Amino acid sequence: MRIEAGGTVYFTFFLLPFLLMGGLYGYLLSMIAFAISFGCALVFETSKAYIMSVYLVATLCFSLFSQYHFFKTRIKTLIAAAATLFMTSIIEMCCFMLVIKNDYRIAVIANIGVYMVREVILIFGTAFLLYLYFQKTPDRFKVVFPLGIAYTKAFLDDSDIQKQIRKTRISVKITIMIISLEVILGIAVSVFIIALFPDIKHMMMMRFDTVGIENAANPEGPGMIAKPVEEEATESSGDTKQQEFVKQFEKMEYRMDAYALSFDIKMMLLLLCVGVPLAAFTNFNTKVFIGGPLGVMADFMNEYANADDESKLEVGRKVDSIVVNTRDEIAIVSEAMKATVHAVEDYIGRINEKQEMEKELEVAKRSSEAKSSFLSNMSHEIRTPINAVLGMNEMILRESTDPQILEYAANVKSAGNSLLGIVNDILDFSKIEAGKMDILPVQYHLGSTINDLINLVAAKAADKGLELETNIDETIPVQLIGDEVRIKQCVTNILTNAVKYTEKGTVTLNVTYRRADDDHIMLGFRVVDTGIGIKEEDLEKLFSPFERIEEIRNRTIEGTGLGMSIVKKLLALMDTKLVVKSVYGEGSDFSFEVKQQVVSWEEIGNFKERYKEFLQTAEKYHETFRAPEAEILVVDDTVMNLTVIKGLLKTTKIKVDTAESGKETLEKVTKKRYDAIFIDHRMPEMDGIETLEAMKTLEGNLCKGVPTIALTANAVSGAREIYMEAGFDDYLSKPVNGLLLEDMLRKYLPEEKVQVVEESEAGAESAENSSDDPAAGIPEDSYLRNIEGVDFREALKNCGSIEVLENVVKEYLTTIDSKADAIEKYAADKDFRNFTVFVHALKSSSRLIGAMELSKMAGHLEDCGNAEDEAEIKEKTPELLSLFRSYKEKLAAADQGPSEEELPEIPADQLLSAFRDMKELLDAYDFDTADGIMEMLSRYRIPAEYKEKYLKVKELISAVDRDGLLEIL
Repeated sequence: MRIEAGGTVYFTFFLLPFLLMGGLYGYLLSMIAFAISFGCALVFETSKAYIMSVYLVATLCFSLFSQYHFFKTRIKTLIAAAATLFMTSIIEMCCFMLVIKNDYRIAVIANIGVYMVREVILIFGTAFLLYLYFQKTPDRFKVVFPLGIAYTKAFLDDSDIQKQIRKTRISVKITIMIISLEVILGIAVSVFIIALFPDIKHMMMMRFDTVGIENAANPEGPGMIAKPVEEEATESSGDTKQQEFVKQFEKMEYRMDAYALSFDIKMMLLLLCVGVPLAAFTNFNTKVFIGGPLGVMADFMNEYANADDESKLEVGRKVDSIVVNTRDEIAIVSEAMKATVHAVEDYIGRINEKQEMEKELEVAKRSSEAKSSFLSNMSHEIRTPINAVLGMNEMILRESTDPQILEYAANVKSAGNSLLGIVNDILDFSKIEAGKMDILPVQYHLGSTINDLINLVAAKAADKGLELETNIDETIPVQLIGDEVRIKQCVTNILTNAVKYTEKGTVTLNVTYRRADDDHIMLGFRVVDTGIGIKEEDLEKLFSPFERIEEIRNRTIEGTGLGMSIVKKLLALMDTKLVVKSVYGEGSDFSFEVKQQVVSWEEIGNFKERYKEFLQTAEKYHETFRAPEAEILVVDDTVMNLTVIKGLLKTTKIKVDTAESGKETLEKVTKKRYDAIFIDHRMPEMDGIETLEAMKTLEGNLCKGVPTIALTANAVSGAREIYMEAGFDDYLSKPVNGLLLEDMLRKYLPEEKVQVVEESEAGAESAENSSDDPAAGIPEDSYLRNIEGVDFREALKNCGSIEVLENVVKEYLTTIDSKADAIEKYAADKDFRNFTVFVHALKSSSRLIGAMELSKMAGHLEDCGNAEDEAEIKEKTPELLSLFRSYKEKLAAADQGPSEEELPEIPADQLLSAFRDMKELLDAYDFDTADGIMEMLSRYRIPAEYKEKYLKVKELISAVDRDGLLEIL
């Protein structure tokens, strides 16, 4: 191409197709077209292929300006045209003037204006043609071309479409890296040619003919004709001119001149012709398959992260519209992002549900608290008159001899107990509904449990003329661990219902078992009756609270309809359920199995025979102790309740003082010291807790340290904890049970004021006169029958009951070694004071278990100790110790029972907690409660690392060594 001819400047239009291609189709399609053109140039005119860089620059400029909407306004169109003209003119000047002529003078470079003038009409005209097309034509014509879509109204209004075809930072970075790499490679080639020139020179050792030599000397000539050196050997080797040229060629060195610069420029232009299309293709693929998906995901995550809690779920739903089909790590990231967003949505959903549940729970909690408060008040209001009725009635039963009056009183007792049962059912139902009913496994004797069950319903069955049958598997293990109270409650409800709904025939209690594993059994209870039965459609009502089946037919039968609902919920707490079978008009069959731990595989034997013996030995009420020197204070605002307490304790000879208000109580405790104080909770002006608090800070209070017991009708869940936290020593619920009241007084009254009486003085004396059996009164299954050297009559007289005697014997056994060693040591050291204390204690404890000879010897040595009779002590002490230590073997049967391996192991944290509780109790001189904790611990296997400490504590508590206990605990 010629720039000028005869002084005339020619305008060219050879760039027009490439400008339109770039402006309408974008860089991808235009670069594909350019790559094809460049390939053709390499094939057909290799030496001029670098000139294709002019088309490359023009096409690339218009495609980029069009893509970024420069043809939307006149100003941007002018800027795009001017920039394209400038870039194109520079490349044209390099190709058509500098490289071809190898002339780099300033005057030559200043001719760039000529190239700008020759392309100005084409470039500016094409730019404004594109501006008119994109701005003035309807959208239906624009969408024909890829870049035309970007100028349509739909594109400009839809941000989602814009995001899909927008550039991303990562694609721009990769494109810049490729182009930079091409430029760096071009510069590197320019530098490397210096180092490679000697190799090129040797490679170019050719044989030149004359024309070739002349042309080689004249670079502007038409070129060089060369032949390989190998062919030179076959031709005339005597050509002097050729040899001279070869010598000169070998002496040539590389110089950085115009020719070298032209070479570098050509190299750069060729690299651009290859690198820019490659960069375009790479940019497109990066944008579509890498940058695009990453950009969409980045936009979503940015929006999702900045969304507030309320809109986060709505924004998160957009994640499902993101589609990534790259089948590589980006797709994995996309799926992981979706999974994460869905997980967050689920978590937020759960949090929202939890918050809703917490709100509902708070409402339910308040409702439950209101219900508990109501039940607490109702419990007090109902139990108080019941207490008075049953208490007064108990006095009638104890003191009256008129058969008719006794019959009336028995009916009153039955009705009162029924009313009390209804109240208890309501309270138990409240506990279960509030989630405060706990299953508390303890060791129990199955025979005693079944005995209690029969006693509870036997009278009612007999009154209706029903036959109460029992079928007890004789091989059932008798010592078990479970919640005996709840099991009895369930079976009692079933038995009571069977009696209620059976008019004639039998009610049968079956108790069986099956072995679950080496340590557990499935204990089964089954109650079968010949009653009215249940219709199939009524079975579901059976477990509905406050709903009774066939109410019209059964309207005369007492009850709330809560019993079976409570049974169902209690059994659920014990991981079992009630099975009901019934034939309407013929009878019902209720059964359940509950898993129990076996302490001892000793069999229960023939229960019916034992029960007959129990009935034959049953006695009318009698007091368990007398304490004529003891005096207690009972505080209650209801005079009738005070009368009941007095009546219940009448035969114990205890002096009962009363007060009807908290204020009166404060006056009385400043005038007299009582042995125990019972305080009602609900009283006007000053309630029981406030009265107790006032007593603690009252000046002149003579009853500081005296046991205080909460005597109240408030029997709802958590009542005991409330009173214990308030500072009471114990808690007794009304209506007051006379035997429980006596047991509590025996626990808290000073030991020296309590006179234990046998079960029936007259009966006992009669038994002594009529029986020669030294173990008379001892049950056949008690280990006491295997003990020698004990007067059981005296022991029972002193202890009051078999259970107490058994515990005393066990405690006596555990202290033999420590007490014998102490007596021996004090005798040897001539420490008569401590010696006397220990033999005095031995005298009392030996008499308590019926070791009368040993007690007598200890009494003699006590007198010797008081008189400091050293000779007698030295002579008699060995004999005493020998007899004392012999009881370790005699009482060995008391150490029998379940082996340590059969007991459940107590967790270490619970054991340490028990030790801490004992220390607090001993700090307050509360040995009785500390003994209770030790009794509880005896039902468990102690962890090996604490076994030595436990045995030492057991020994010290038996010796009542408070200082030693506080030190070890």
